[in-house]
Amino acid sequence: MPIPQYHYYHGAALSIITEPGEFTGLARTPVYGAGAYAVNHNIGIFIKHTTHEDSPFHFTFSPEHQTGIRDMFRRYGDRTFVVLVCCEVGICVLSYGEYAAVIDENFNEQEGITVERPDGGGFRVRGAQGELPHVIPLNRFPTLIFEA
Repeated sequence: MPIPQYHYYHGAALSIITEPGEFTGLARTPVYGAGAYAVNHNIGIFIKHTTHEDSPFHFTFSPEHQTGIRDMFRRYGDRTFVVLVCCEVGICVLSYGEYAAVIDENFNEQEGITVERPDGGGFRVRGAQGELPHVIPLNRFPTLIFEA
């Protein structure tokens, strides 16, 4: 059986999550859609990936993705994160608040987030609602999800 491509990218993020001492468990939560996982039973993460090798990186969120992420937030609150795997360049992690600040969650149409990483810099994130006013550091993942 061939291995689906997303397994490689989700696997990279999930492997990094299992390294810190705070990690105790991982489960897929398909009720929130493909790419949804529970970490330590009390943290929700939604992983998206792109195979585009150069910045900027574009991520699309279908109405089902948007609904799944919102439902994860209802369950996990501020312990809900969107994990954006930017090919082999790095992993940009957004809190639910940051995700909601840039995306137009209208749940009726596909929405997008663009992540740029200039040489030597962190991630700059923008969507239909605007751009985050701060840069996402490269070393923010996975630390942020265990700090919440």
